[in-house]
Amino acid sequence: MSRLIAVSKPKITTITLGCRFNFYESEVMKMITNRTDNADNVVIINTCAVTHEAERQSKQAVRKAIRKNVDAKIVVTGCAARTAKDYFRKLDGVFDVIQNENKEQLDISQAYWSTPHLFEDRARAFLQIQNGCDHCCTYCIVPFTRGRSKSLSPEIILKQVEYFLRFGFNEIVLSGIDIASYGKDIGEGNLNLFSVIEMILEKTHIAGTRIRLSSIDPAAVDRDLLSLFSSETRIMPHFHFSIQSGSNDVLKAMKRRHSRENVIEICEYIRGQRSCVAIGGDIITGFPMETEAMFEETVKLVDDAKLALLHVFPYSVRSGTVAASMVNLPKNIIRSRANKLREKVKSAKRALLQSFVGTITSGLIEKSKDSVSIGKTDSYIPFRLNGSFRVGEVIHDFTVIDVTEDDPELMLVCIRE
Repeated sequence: MSRLIAVSKPKITTITLGCRFNFYESEVMKMITNRTDNADNVVIINTCAVTHEAERQSKQAVRKAIRKNVDAKIVVTGCAARTAKDYFRKLDGVFDVIQNENKEQLDISQAYWSTPHLFEDRARAFLQIQNGCDHCCTYCIVPFTRGRSKSLSPEIILKQVEYFLRFGFNEIVLSGIDIASYGKDIGEGNLNLFSVIEMILEKTHIAGTRIRLSSIDPAAVDRDLLSLFSSETRIMPHFHFSIQSGSNDVLKAMKRRHSRENVIEICEYIRGQRSCVAIGGDIITGFPMETEAMFEETVKLVDDAKLALLHVFPYSVRSGTVAASMVNLPKNIIRSRANKLREKVKSAKRALLQSFVGTITSGLIEKSKDSVSIGKTDSYIPFRLNGSFRVGEVIHDFTVIDVTEDDPELMLVCIRE
């Protein structure tokens, strides 16, 4: 469930597990640490604890870093630094354990303005607008590991945007733990997700920078946000919703704030505004008390809401959550349901990709080698294109000619005449 990314620089190495927001924080910590005069080699491991498996992988990554970097100072931070703090503090070779709330302020104003340390060699820039979460979903440990929602000020957000414009990023991803809660803790005017997107669009108008939203709570999607999405083509036609289940009974047990009907209604409206939109999200299978009939409602939601880019997670007990006290389903049932839903999702994704064959589209290049370039379309669909292009370059008007399965991801095959 965790994703391991290692980025090396002189003196500083960051190892990131988990979500994109962790990746953002690792990049900023690397940048801030690089500007100090400390001559020590430092390895920062930004851990994840969303499930027990993620925490296990985090512990494994720290032990491996200790073995491979005997002369470095090993610093552990991130969510597992909270849930397993005693384990890491007792681990021989760990120099320090830093809690999320004790991290140095991740303020872009501390950056080297003359050197592009942040997201160097990356196709997109990730822009933090908030951290933490005020909701208490019964399966989730994040409010404990991250704390309550805290919004960054418009001034700091604009400093980040200025930095990204300075180094020519063509796409900015709005990031946070619960971006839809932006502004609720500030209490100044009408600050919210809608207003912050408008502010960023205005700031990047001349550059024509594309804006992409990270995961968003369906319960927070309102008319203003949908209207902006409908009218502003620089907001990419891709939504990733925190759906979690297609059963209202399960959603209620999870203490989610939306229903399956809400998801279907939002998806229908979005597709009516932008024909090329792709919609996905996160789904948990095998939550305690989920019956076979409830699971089938989730499977049916894939068709009813026309979802295609879904991440499917088998439920895993996370100590410290309300759901940890519930009676678990047998592991074989949880795995079986996850596998069945993944097959359903793969079929839906293939159908979505086939619908693009014969169309002309645009996308952002993520890597390029031997006259073949790989990237994501505006709808965040993987594509392969003939020709060599710069990482981060936006390519317009290429034709989709086929769908292929590559390692083992489904992707579009495209040509540019």
